[in-house]
Amino acid sequence: MSFFSDDIIDDVLSGNDIVDVVSSYVKLEKKGKYFFGLCPFHSEKTGSFSVTPSKQMYYCYSCQKGGNAIHFMMAVENLSFVESIKILADKARITLPENISKQDEEKIKFKKDIISINTEAARFFHKMLHEKIGDEARQYLKKRELKVEKIKGAWL
Repeated sequence: MSFFSDDIIDDVLSGNDIVDVVSSYVKLEKKGKYFFGLCPFHSEKTGSFSVTPSKQMYYCYSCQKGGNAIHFMMAVENLSFVESIKILADKARITLPENISKQDEEKIKFKKDIISINTEAARFFHKMLHEKIGDEARQYLKKRELKVEKIKGAWL
């Protein structure tokens, strides 16, 4: 498992201009302070794909995909986060650390444990919501006029 600090991720992003990264896949046309082109994630005839250099972000107004250079590489090349970081670091001539420190390993384990605990808690409360014990909670949610999709999404 690889882990990169926020500083390394920031270095990789600042070392890669979003316009350069995207323009190696999409023909971009400058219009004012933005660049536009055809979205690489779906077929279209009019360009709804936008790149904002000042924010180093891209966004498609049709399919709603957007993000930074790392997200773009992940989506366009079907890569993992780590693979995308490695490719962009190589383009920016940034050397990535080979091994992670004990402290970073502990941080990763801590984050995984927190996510696992929260997931289990969410599953427990979701289950309780649909049992007899959850009658009062369901009545409260109904009174708040929350839609079933919102309720399901909150606990799944």
